[in-house]
Amino acid sequence: MTNPNIPKVMRGLQIVEYKAPYKLSQDIPVPRIEKDNEVLVKIIVAGYCHSDLMVQNNEIGKGLPPNAGLPMIPSHEGAGIVVAVGSKVTDIKVGDRVASLTYKNSCGECDDCQSNDPWSCPRLQLLGVTVDGAAAEFMVADEKCVVPVPASLPFEMAAPLMCAGSTIYAGLKKANLEKGKTVAIIGIGALGHLGVQLAKCMGLRVVAVDVRQAPLDLVRGLKHAPDFTINATKGVEYALQEIGGEGVDASIVAADSNAAFDFGFGLTRKHGLLVAIGLPPNPIMIHYHHLIIRDLTIKGSMPGDLETTKEMVGLVAAHGIEVKTRVYALEDVEVLLEDYHKDNRAGKFALRVSDDN
Repeated sequence: MTNPNIPKVMRGLQIVEYKAPYKLSQDIPVPRIEKDNEVLVKIIVAGYCHSDLMVQNNEIGKGLPPNAGLPMIPSHEGAGIVVAVGSKVTDIKVGDRVASLTYKNSCGECDDCQSNDPWSCPRLQLLGVTVDGAAAEFMVADEKCVVPVPASLPFEMAAPLMCAGSTIYAGLKKANLEKGKTVAIIGIGALGHLGVQLAKCMGLRVVAVDVRQAPLDLVRGLKHAPDFTINATKGVEYALQEIGGEGVDASIVAADSNAAFDFGFGLTRKHGLLVAIGLPPNPIMIHYHHLIIRDLTIKGSMPGDLETTKEMVGLVAAHGIEVKTRVYALEDVEVLLEDYHKDNRAGKFALRVSDDN
């Protein structure tokens, strides 16, 4: 179904050169639905992630699907209103409030897709990374990657859930802890402040860890606050003393720092699990003592699939989980970037792309 009110050009941010500022363009061609499973979304809010900075600086690394090249519209966290749908779209209609997973158009045929692992599909398109993303007025999404947004959930809360919320929740699910077990969330940024609350709502005992005091103060004041807040500058021994016992059952490292992983190895009890989510600039090193003698298990985790993300959005809506978001106008993206690099930052950053109507 097409919408005659869709313009031919749109306003949005673009990466036109790596390691250079974003360009705010006024005449980007509005994308068109090219596949019968696609939907066109009027973007209201687009989230900003650390990986957006990595894309801007051409630091994303190897092993990704083919890149469409520059110019590229950034942001892989988009939320808005459906304005057109492809001919075979059945579950989404024009006017629906939706948010999109961070990817689209997995092939559905390869071994990974057949194993319900679309993230590993070699033909996957990564929004804001290998194809245009959400930091413009319109974006094409994939019906099988679209999450309905409840009316009770504002778009500035919904958009960050598509990467930050989905990723940390998938990590918690991968940890597979029984109620009453102890989990450490290391790195209380965008992912971490959501992970603390989700873990509490899953019945876990939660330790929040960061080297910065501002995010620790933020989570202390939440409705679903952690059981412990630990400033990592005080060391692992201090943390172990504070929480008692031999360490946590699982650590989820959501910080982009090698030191955070070292802290996680030391904080996790023997035979415990460390889930790696953060993307540090250097290889993650582990001493044989942790890997062999203490028998730690290490797993990596990516953003969740559609059903996992829907489940997480349901938890957020049902339990009143707070998505602490600072929202900036598109033209203020450089202010956002400046604030993002401040030591006292806390919560999530996002861009207001369009009005809600």
